[in-house]
Amino acid sequence: KVLGEVSGSQEYPGRSYLYFSLKDKKDGSTVKCFMWKNDYKLSGVTLEDGMEIIVTAYPNIYKPNGGMTLQVETVELVGEGALKIAYEKLKGKLSSEGFFDETRKKTLPDFPHKIGVITSKSGAVVNDFLSNIGKFGYQILFVDSKVEGQDAVRDLLSALRTLYVEKVDVLVLMRGGGSLESFQAFNNEEVIRALGKFNAPTVTGIGHDKDAPLVSLVSDKNVSTPTAVAHLLHQSW
Repeated sequence: KVLGEVSGSQEYPGRSYLYFSLKDKKDGSTVKCFMWKNDYKLSGVTLEDGMEIIVTAYPNIYKPNGGMTLQVETVELVGEGALKIAYEKLKGKLSSEGFFDETRKKTLPDFPHKIGVITSKSGAVVNDFLSNIGKFGYQILFVDSKVEGQDAVRDLLSALRTLYVEKVDVLVLMRGGGSLESFQAFNNEEVIRALGKFNAPTVTGIGHDKDAPLVSLVSDKNVSTPTAVAHLLHQSW
């Protein structure tokens, strides 16, 4: 991971990539960066000169002239202030499209049987859920996913695609609490849109005290903890 200020961002219309430079605030040194537009879109960050970011990248040498660039895979904003500005901007955009309207929310089914679960296999979340779900003959389809930081975006989208074709009765998306930085994937536009268009009712159990992650606003039902999710699902049983 590399931290720096964006400089000279260049996006070429009709091309599948973009260039920018990262500048060190202390000594002004720069390194050139290359990024595929598909990866850029998944990151959910709009680059602007002077913006401070962290990139996940690896060095790449252009053989004809020996020049080195960083091949960037993910981009993350730095600092709670920048994250809150991006959060409010995306929240306003999706709200204007009706993504958070109560009228579009699906009703949870009584006696759900086939339950899709997305969370990390490590940590207490999945264990809390399973120990409280009860013994009602559930068919639980669990998909392990990263839930921390920007790197989780690809995992979450892949998990949603996997469970979409399974035609589950209800989908559950969970993680534990954390900082605003650690919730970036749950405030990612691609993830929010995929959850909003899911073909079954959705439940989120994502602990965050302050700004509610945007996935919890688009889900059909949001509760505070994995235990509360389990109680909600077995209530009708």
